[in-house]
Amino acid sequence: MRIAVLGATGEMGSRVAQNVRRQGHELVPVSRSAGVDVYSGEGLGAAFTGADAAIDCLNMMSLSAKKASDYFSRTSRNVVAAARDAGVERLVCLSIAGAADPEVNKIFGYYKGKAAQERVYLESFADCVVVRSTQWFQFLEVLVGMAAVGPVALLPKMMMAPVSADRVASLLVDAAVSGDQSEGRTLSIRGPESGYAADFVKRQLAEIGNVAGKSPRFVGSAPYMGSAIAKGGLVPGDGIVDDITFAEYLEALAR
Repeated sequence: MRIAVLGATGEMGSRVAQNVRRQGHELVPVSRSAGVDVYSGEGLGAAFTGADAAIDCLNMMSLSAKKASDYFSRTSRNVVAAARDAGVERLVCLSIAGAADPEVNKIFGYYKGKAAQERVYLESFADCVVVRSTQWFQFLEVLVGMAAVGPVALLPKMMMAPVSADRVASLLVDAAVSGDQSEGRTLSIRGPESGYAADFVKRQLAEIGNVAGKSPRFVGSAPYMGSAIAKGGLVPGDGIVDDITFAEYLEALAR
């Protein structure tokens, strides 16, 4: 198969691109560095020419609901239009478990953007799969990088079930190549263990000594991202439960 990967140089897109090659498929990397601007649509049609499937791993971090919704809505609409014109048979979109829940996304604008992205794909393209992932193990680095000030890291109170990014990448490619007709399907994937983000950070500090190069001495949390996220709104109640544990991730990180 010929598979286009949008955001092929990013955190997840690069993993997906490697997985596409590993499975023996032809990769079409779609990124600004490859001359494609998905937000404007420039170069997208040419990139999709001859593609059988496309996987959207685009990302744009913003706390602004307006900016995030504009970005994710516009890029997904452009992808759908270009895919139709080029005869792409299947679209796969990476999303976040729980992001489409209004109680989860009412405070965090980025999640509203992801919810808007899901709507475009599920309502506009018949053969589409939205893969809803929980936070990857590496997400702890993002949290600490944003929240740590000197010796203190005040994290959002967030119940999570962190998962291997490589396993999510594999699922995205599997969804693209599966012969099953999707008809607006959604899949969820989570890690085997759930707990609060602050507790996972404390475990990494105890095992590795730092998170994203930072070693806060006090790690606490407060529900400033809303009660739904604090109470488990980002942890799906069904779907795939991956078997790679946080302890195994830390062991690999320590090597």
